[in-house]
Order: sequence, then C-alpha cells, then structure tokens
Amino acid sequence: MSPAGGTPDDLELRVVTDKSELLKIMLTAWGSHSMMIGLHVYDVAEIDALGLYEPDGRTAALASWTRRDDTAYLCALHSLRPGEGVAIRMLDAVIAAARAAGATRLKAMLTNDNMPGLVFYQRRGFRLSGLYLEAIDAYRSVVPTIIETGYKDIPIHDAIELEIAL
Repeated sequence: MSPAGGTPDDLELRVVTDKSELLKIMLTAWGSHSMMIGLHVYDVAEIDALGLYEPDGRTAALASWTRRDDTAYLCALHSLRPGEGVAIRMLDAVIAAARAAGATRLKAMLTNDNMPGLVFYQRRGFRLSGLYLEAIDAYRSVVPTIIETGYKDIPIHDAIELEIAL
C-alpha cells in the first residue's frame, strides 16, 4: 500500500498537461526524454501523456504514447509505486485510450537489459515483434546522454519491440 493507503482503483486518471515530472523521470532513468521506436523518434514532451494520481495529488504513474496510422506507440510507462498494480492500471488506461483513438495495435520498445519490463508486458499479452541489434548504440550516437548500463548493470545495446492487438 502507498503511504496514502490507496489502491490502484482509488487513483484518478488524468491527461497530463504539465509534463515536467515525466521529463525529469525520463532524464533520470534514460538520459533523454526522446524514445526511438522502429525508425521514428518520439519526444515525450510533444506527445500525449496520461497520469494516475493519488487522492492527495501525488503522482502514482505516468505514461506517454502516440498514434500513427492504425498503430499506437507506448513511449514511456513509469510507476512510482512498483509492485502494487499501478503499472497494470496505467497500461490498461493507455490501451483504452489507444483503442478510442482508432488504433488496432499497441507497440512498446524495451532495451535488452529490461528483464522486468519483458516479464511485465508479456504477462499482459504483448508478443515479441522485433529485435533491433545495436539500435541503442546507434541512437546513442545522436543522443549521447542515453545511459550505457541498466538493470543489474547490463550493458545496453539492443532494442526489443513488443506489440499487442487491440
């Protein structure tokens, strides 16, 4: 439980208009607030974002996403209450928003170190749809601030794409 004692169902879902908190989280966790999915770069400062908020106004989770043609792209999902089901509720909200926007599938991109993310998305029904060897190395040449090691100090080099039909 959170210090406020709420459950994921007690959280309020809102469109994020002030993205400063999301950008700060992205810079800390990733070293950039731009994400590359496939051959496109998405700046989370410029695309849609949703947030889950506790009754006292504190942020519980943030997600950034966009749609191009019939595909939605999840660019970032950050739970500030890990292990409580908040990330699941946030992902469900993005899926609902993507469906409402007319998307027929949702894609997410993870780095090769992100074992918790691979488990999370696959347990939610996502399937592996692409492997981009050395994609992060190439992207780092454009955005040198991207972190070099991640989960369990695993060197970050490759990108793994997952998707789910909506």
